[in-house]
Amino acid sequence: MDFIRLKREILLIVFILMLSAIPLQTQAAETYEKKENPKSAILIILDQINIEDLSGGEYPNIKKLAQIGAKGLMNIRTAVRYEPANGYLTIGTGTRAVVPNNGGKAYSFSESVEGEKAGLIYENITGVKPSNGSILVLDIPSIIAENKKQDYEIIPGLLGETLKRNNINVTLLGDADTPKEKRRFAALIGMDSLGMVNRGEIGQALTIRDMESPYLVKTDYHKLLEAFIKYKSPSQDGLLIIQLGDTLRADNYQSFVLAERKESFRRRALTEADSFIGLVLKEIDLSKDLLLVVTPYPSQAGYSEKNLLTPFFMAGPGLNPGLAFSSTTRREGIIANIDVAPTILTFFGVKVPELMIGYPIISKVSLEGLQKLTAMNQQIQSTFVQRAYLIKPFVALQIIVSLVFLLMFFFRKQWLKIMRPFILASLAVPFILLILSLFSSNSLLANYFWLILFMIIFTVLITVIFRDTLSAIAFITLITALAILIDLFQGAPLMKVSFLGYDSIGGSRYYGLGNEYMGVLISTLTIGLMAILDKYKAGKREYLLVTLIFLAAFYLILSPDYGSNVGGTISAFGAFTITLLLALGVKVGWRHLLFITSGLFLALLVLFFIISPKASPSHISKTVELIQTRGWQSLALIFGRKLAMNYKLLKYTVWTRALLTSIVVLVALLYKPPYLIKTIFKKNRFLYNGFIGTGVGCILALFFNDSGIVAAATMMIFIALPVLLLVIDESE
Repeated sequence: MDFIRLKREILLIVFILMLSAIPLQTQAAETYEKKENPKSAILIILDQINIEDLSGGEYPNIKKLAQIGAKGLMNIRTAVRYEPANGYLTIGTGTRAVVPNNGGKAYSFSESVEGEKAGLIYENITGVKPSNGSILVLDIPSIIAENKKQDYEIIPGLLGETLKRNNINVTLLGDADTPKEKRRFAALIGMDSLGMVNRGEIGQALTIRDMESPYLVKTDYHKLLEAFIKYKSPSQDGLLIIQLGDTLRADNYQSFVLAERKESFRRRALTEADSFIGLVLKEIDLSKDLLLVVTPYPSQAGYSEKNLLTPFFMAGPGLNPGLAFSSTTRREGIIANIDVAPTILTFFGVKVPELMIGYPIISKVSLEGLQKLTAMNQQIQSTFVQRAYLIKPFVALQIIVSLVFLLMFFFRKQWLKIMRPFILASLAVPFILLILSLFSSNSLLANYFWLILFMIIFTVLITVIFRDTLSAIAFITLITALAILIDLFQGAPLMKVSFLGYDSIGGSRYYGLGNEYMGVLISTLTIGLMAILDKYKAGKREYLLVTLIFLAAFYLILSPDYGSNVGGTISAFGAFTITLLLALGVKVGWRHLLFITSGLFLALLVLFFIISPKASPSHISKTVELIQTRGWQSLALIFGRKLAMNYKLLKYTVWTRALLTSIVVLVALLYKPPYLIKTIFKKNRFLYNGFIGTGVGCILALFFNDSGIVAAATMMIFIALPVLLLVIDESE
């Protein structure tokens, strides 16, 4: 018996030892694998150029990189404003960040700063003793303080800090110094959370005096290559950041030289940068190493022309030739600066922190060359520049039509019929701006021509075909809603390039349902369906059909694969539910509101925790990840940010005037004379229900969208203008 017990105990001990040995063996295997197969990520900074600079010259190594890896255009948006330092810090943080004015200065450990070694100053500032050979950002306290002022959490240096915690070396080589100014913003990419890059070389060691170069100085590419080979570890994973510098110097030197000389400097800087990239390609193994060429900030000419997307190239293991793609943009050939840090961390097998809002960059197979990116860039730039010239007149048209109508109503009521075609044309503009994407040109005059032509054709057709107002309202609203839903179902190809959609330069949204068309969709669908019910005296079958249409539209707005608009989901739920209840003759009270709120909460839970994890990565899934790691209080921060954005837009956007004008006109018509609107709504009960429901959607959009003022204004267009048409009928 004792022998059997002893035998069991021995077997148990052996079993426990075997289990405990597994992690040790796994760890040993991982360590051995890293030593045997170290890999490097090389991030080359080729700053202050645009894609057109590369398309117009002979740069064989850059073009080779474009052929063998991923190429694209990079959005450079930051937390506050377009500034070079902000762009570098945003790349190194993985979320949009900001550097104080004249901040981001970096020094090597032994460099003298106002008579004292930078290492001693850094230790005095931070209480941390830096390593010899490190590179130090001395104004890290002010950088941290500045980012704490933002309405979301930012950890400057999050990329470097995450790599450091995972024992991955970060090395910085090169700068863009001139004799009068130190430009070492690349340190903002690789520094840790206390502003230190563990090792590297900057300053005069990697530059030479050259009488044929801007500022009489240029990068010593021979020494830079030697430093690269020296620091590329044969035994440990590492990130090497290389700032070439000469393209930046050439771009900043333009105001000091003649035009011919300026172009000569830029071409030479690009040619030598291209040659260096070729040398780096020879020194690395793309079957295990990753090479990224990034432009954090455009050229001065690009900035002045609103040409704000910059070239991006990447090659490495698992990357097929094609266009760069990330879940941030969901657009082939377009990525964002916030995607660079997650890409590097994913390459090293390190978990991406939840505060990084970007996604890893991959390659979508494509045979398109740089010409494709150039053409894409021209179209995006054109849309961005022309947007204000088309949207402001549209908003002005709504305001003028509404105010002129009000004046005529009070002083020249017999002239009201004159306003009918102008109101119809105004209602048609959102639909026309969507289909205009099929005909849009880089010429503003051509776009004006198409817009006005379509407005005339549309107005004439409606006037001829639909003589009664209800039919006209139903047709305009439903064809607009149908066009948006079809486009949304197909991945929003028209909204992505529409002047009333979103743009890749602004970077607030790259996919799904933007707030402008979200407001249009909810209002047109609600008003259109209610107009149909009034026109054809609905029964139970029609109620069921309307409910099914609302459900389908609601799903498209909610789904991360289609609309991906949480604020729109809340707004649509409120608008559709209130409209249906009122249409069924329910007198909505507190009990119903509680029911609606509970239903909405349940819908959001399903979206966040059931639909989102199974769908494509999106900002919704990022929100879920934030909730899971930081708790539900993170939602309060998001809600506060949306309110702050709305307050800002309330003061500055032209849409505020459109919203206020619509409200003023409706209030004026409601109270003087008081019977008119009541008579209209008594005749059109369902339409009245649609107006109430859409009004609820407006209020919800204001509170739950970061640009809710825009969504509310586009909703109000389809409340106010149809009322004006009905007033004309009633005034005859």
